[in-house]
Amino acid sequence: MIIDFHTHAFPDKIAAGAIKVLEGNGKIKANTDGTVMDLQKKTKEAGIDYSLVLPVVTSPKQTKSINDFAIKINFDNDNYPNVLSFGGMHPDYDLFEEELIRIKKSGLKGIKLHPEYQNTYIDDDKYVRIIDKAFELGLIVIIHAGIDIGIDSDLKASPDRILNCKSKLKNNGIFVLAHMGSWKMWNEVYDKILGKDFYIDTAFSLGDIYKEDEKIEMLKENDVINFINKHQADKILFGTDSPWAKQKEYVNFMNKLNISKNDLNKIMGLNAKKLLNL
Repeated sequence: MIIDFHTHAFPDKIAAGAIKVLEGNGKIKANTDGTVMDLQKKTKEAGIDYSLVLPVVTSPKQTKSINDFAIKINFDNDNYPNVLSFGGMHPDYDLFEEELIRIKKSGLKGIKLHPEYQNTYIDDDKYVRIIDKAFELGLIVIIHAGIDIGIDSDLKASPDRILNCKSKLKNNGIFVLAHMGSWKMWNEVYDKILGKDFYIDTAFSLGDIYKEDEKIEMLKENDVINFINKHQADKILFGTDSPWAKQKEYVNFMNKLNISKNDLNKIMGLNAKKLLNL
């Protein structure tokens, strides 16, 4: 089984506009049209069994409607049998406890937080209270970690701030750091994050990408193997960040790694299957 633990899609009526804005911000080309239907198509073409949509709530007033959409696609097995979704939360949403309870009761398995787009440091008490409540409810929390290619701002979720956030938490839970622990901060991740009680995903971190005509180097095969050896395969999740990376290319990258079949199977799907209770 292959599960892409990190993808993005939008309601049909806003997908084209959202993709246009995000392409402009990041100066990179999307690989889907931003709709759930196209994500579903690309998921099948890549031989992936499930793609997990991670919604980003960019203003408090969006919170409920974005979660309504997440709930809808998560259980629309007729139209999207291979697509699941998490909910989202904004740090300035006053009714966060009520909304987290609704997310839990709806059957969603977790939430996505994005410190850069939400303009809040991950160790801010507003995030700490949300993560604590989510863990109390048994929800998974995944955060954008490290630099964001589309935002030029002071860093909101560095390895140090992530560790400080975790030190403030009263409850334990499944804490996932996207982009191999912190995007483009992988030396710090290796020294400070690996081996600790976090999951990391592979999203938007493998091979090379092009920002307009500029080649941006990502983690190479040996780098990923070193990460696996230090952090252990049990705490690593396959993710692409589709539409910003091609799912099939990521599957091929992982299949070429000189690691055991057992470790590969865990990373590609078994870990996620366990977390999502599939």
